[in-house]
Amino acid sequence: MGTSKTFRFRNYDIRTDDTAEPTYSAECVTGDDADCGARSGEEVERDKLNKWIAEHVRDTGHERFRVTTANYAVATPGEWQ
Repeated sequence: MGTSKTFRFRNYDIRTDDTAEPTYSAECVTGDDADCGARSGEEVERDKLNKWIAEHVRDTGHERFRVTTANYAVATPGEWQ
């Protein structure tokens, strides 16, 4: 005789964690043959990131950046299905 299995699934409420600050970073992707690759590092203030970008543009003339925003999430277990 074969065996049978029953699987139960659980729903989760996933939301942004408002107690944690988001972080911002940028990478210069200017270049024809290869990206410049200069990176800002993580900043918690968007104004500091904008300043880094402006200084990089001033120093290099590069004008294209990949900007990343990272935040945190909290998953709260819900009902079993």
